[in-house]
Amino acid sequence: MYNLKTSGDNYSYNIRHLDRGVWILGATRFIRAFGRGSTFIFVPLIFIITYGISFIDTGLFLGSATLLMAVIQYFAGILTDKIGRRTILVYSQIPAIFFYLLIYYSIAVPHYFLLLLVSWYGTIIINSIQYPAVQAAVADVTSVHDRLSGYTVMRIMANLGIAVGPLLGAFLATYGLQYIFLVSSAVTVVEIFMLYYLMKETYNPKDHVELKKGELTKSYSKDRFFIIFIVIGIILGFFMRQRGSTFTVYTIYIQHLPYLYLGYVWALNGFLVVILQFPLLRMMTKYGNPMLWRGVGSLFYAVGFLFLMYTPTLAILFGFMTISTFGEDLVSPTTQSIITTIAPDNMRGSYIGVYNLYTSIGGFVGAVFGLYLLFVLENVSSTYWVYIALGSVLVGGMYVSISRLFSRRFTTVVAEEVTASNS
Repeated sequence: MYNLKTSGDNYSYNIRHLDRGVWILGATRFIRAFGRGSTFIFVPLIFIITYGISFIDTGLFLGSATLLMAVIQYFAGILTDKIGRRTILVYSQIPAIFFYLLIYYSIAVPHYFLLLLVSWYGTIIINSIQYPAVQAAVADVTSVHDRLSGYTVMRIMANLGIAVGPLLGAFLATYGLQYIFLVSSAVTVVEIFMLYYLMKETYNPKDHVELKKGELTKSYSKDRFFIIFIVIGIILGFFMRQRGSTFTVYTIYIQHLPYLYLGYVWALNGFLVVILQFPLLRMMTKYGNPMLWRGVGSLFYAVGFLFLMYTPTLAILFGFMTISTFGEDLVSPTTQSIITTIAPDNMRGSYIGVYNLYTSIGGFVGAVFGLYLLFVLENVSSTYWVYIALGSVLVGGMYVSISRLFSRRFTTVVAEEVTASNS
């Protein structure tokens, strides 16, 4: 199914020989990002502008969605290790078609906030059910050394959609925010058909040791490296949350910038990911290891946040997004690679769920506290971004401090994989 490399303490650059399943999943990520990526960007504005919800309440809704997402992903991860990937990949997304249509209606006729909220939470649940199956399926068809290349392809394909999706969303928003969700519903239909007709099963539970009750907790609780990685991930989640909903509210509601600026900025993000990710992948697989690069990436995030100290013109926003995208390219692709590398074969989806469950704490606190602090420091918002930058530097130092621990763990996993393939 995949090629094995017998030595080295880092991932390899191997794009040409990746399994067909990686490219199919990547294509569906492109379709999804093109049609649904804008929904996450504009939801905070719908709460605040369309329905007049306060900063704090909006933060609570967004934060609770993060927690809900993580809880669902935890159980979905366990489920995909029990029943396989394809059933979840295909059929879990059908309800999303109708949830997006209900959101469209609740914005077009802005008198039904409860309908909007329930439907939005519905999309969160549906997306969360599918996520561990997608990530685990990539690990199923890649060797340990090729895994980072597989996740990088997935990320690039998604960001091809992000490069276009926010521009489409910003254009549609000028006519009405509700049209973003109408497109999302239509695109979901396309994604489901692609998965149904093109994607084959990548994991047969009968070929692996059955996951027994209590075994998952016993496994990860004894894994010192995984626990440390989770703790740092919680802190990272807090600061990275500020680049999402908080940044959106800051640019549109506080600074009163046009919707199209937001579309331009996120389109730039998608474009930069596409052109930078492969060169950075070559560099990451040639020098150092993922933990060192996660540390460097966190420093790029910090520098990017410092750009927001200044009065935000379009040029300032472009500077922020350009620098922080370098950080994103160094941090994001390695997360699932690391988790699925250290996880037992029969617990890949489960480990992804565990990591997301715990790190959602950082996302929740980041959404609530971030918007609250932005509200408090609204008149001196430059101070807010300095705090976020300093925190990102701290996270970078934490990742660098465990780089040797990861190298030893990676070498052990590769040796075990080679031994299993020869037995």
